[in-house]
Amino acid sequence: MQVPSRILYGGRQGAPLALIAATAAATLLFSSTPFLIAPISESFDVSEGTAGAISVVQVGAFAAANFLLPRLVRPNGRILRAAASALVLFNLLSALVPVFAILVALRFFAGAAAGAMTWLTWTNAMRRQSSMSSVAATGPVTALIAAPLMASIATRGHEAVFVTLAVAAVPAAVFWAPITGKKRARGVISGSRSNRILLGALFGATFFGSALFINQSIISQEVHGISSLASSIGFSLNAAGGLIGARLSKYHRYPGWFMASIGPAALLTVVGPLPLFYLGMLWWGFGFWMSIPGILQMLVDRSLEPSERAGDGQGVLALGRAGGPVLGGAFVDANAYTGLAITTGIGVAVSGLTVVGVKEGRDRLPPTDPRTIDQQAADEGPEGEQETR
Repeated sequence: MQVPSRILYGGRQGAPLALIAATAAATLLFSSTPFLIAPISESFDVSEGTAGAISVVQVGAFAAANFLLPRLVRPNGRILRAAASALVLFNLLSALVPVFAILVALRFFAGAAAGAMTWLTWTNAMRRQSSMSSVAATGPVTALIAAPLMASIATRGHEAVFVTLAVAAVPAAVFWAPITGKKRARGVISGSRSNRILLGALFGATFFGSALFINQSIISQEVHGISSLASSIGFSLNAAGGLIGARLSKYHRYPGWFMASIGPAALLTVVGPLPLFYLGMLWWGFGFWMSIPGILQMLVDRSLEPSERAGDGQGVLALGRAGGPVLGGAFVDANAYTGLAITTGIGVAVSGLTVVGVKEGRDRLPPTDPRTIDQQAADEGPEGEQETR
C-alpha cells in the first residue's frame, strides 16, 4: 500500500474528503477487532469465543443499517455527520464501561453508525467510477496502517483502542459531503435473479472468510508461535495486497476466479509453515479486492439505477462478517484451527465459483435482467429501443 497522501489524492479525484474520512474510520473500526478479542477476554473475564460477540453485534448492526436506511431515509450529508458524531460518542463510552453486556450494546450502536457512513459512501461511489476507485483504495490504505498500530495500542488495553477509534472518527464528523439521492420506494427494484445470486455469493465469501480472519491473531500465535506484533505484519501484508488489488481491479474481467483463489490462500495461513502464513495473508487481501469492486460493478450492470444495490451489497457483506465470527468462535474454543481453515477455504472458493457461473452466463440472463432488456433494445435499433423504454 501507499502512504496516507493517497487518501487525499483520492479525494481530489471525485470522492469528497468527508467520504474518504468516513471510509477510513469504518475500516479502522473493523481492522481493530482481531486485536481487541484477547484484551477484552482478559479484562472482562470471558472466553475468547464470547469476546468475539462484539464483532457479531457490531457487524450485524452495520448490516441492518445498510439494508434499512436506503428504504427509510433519503441519503444526505446531515446523516453522515450525525452518524460520525455518534460513532465518536459510542467509541468513547466503550472505553469507560465496566460491564461486558453494556460494552456489547455500545458496539451494536457503533456498528450501526459505521453502517450508515458506509451506505452513504458507497451510494456516492457507485454513481461515479473514479469515486468508487478512490473509496475502494481507502479501505486497504487504512488497514495497512491499522494493523501494526492497533496491535501496539491493544497492548495497553481495550480502552486505548476505543479512544483511538473515537479520535479517528472525528474528521468524518467535521468535514461536509454534498450527498444526494432518493429513498428507495417499495417494489421499485430490478427483477434481476443474477443479482440475487451475486448477493448470496458476497455473503458466502465474507461469512466463511471472517470466521477465520477475525481469529487470525489468536490462531497465528497458537499455531505458529509468533507474537501479536509479528501477527500484525500478516495483517499489514493483507492490506498491502488489498491496495494493489483495489487499484488493479478495474483492469481485469474475472472477479469470480480471484475470489475463489482466496480459499487456498486462507488454508495456507493455518496448515503451512510460517512463510506461507504471510504469503496467504498477502494473497487474501489481493484476491479480495481484485474481486469485490468487480462484483459490485456486476450488480450495477444488472440494476435499473447505479446505486440501487449499494445498500444491499454492503449489507450482505456485513451480514457475512456478522455471522462468520460465530462459526469461527466455535472452532477456536474447540482448538480446531485446521478444521476452521478447511471450512473457510471451501466456503470462499465455492462463493467465487458461483460468481464465475454468473459471469459466464451473461449471455443467458433472464428476461427481467436490465442488461437483457438493454441488449434487446440495441438489437432492435432506435425504434425498438424507444418502444422498450
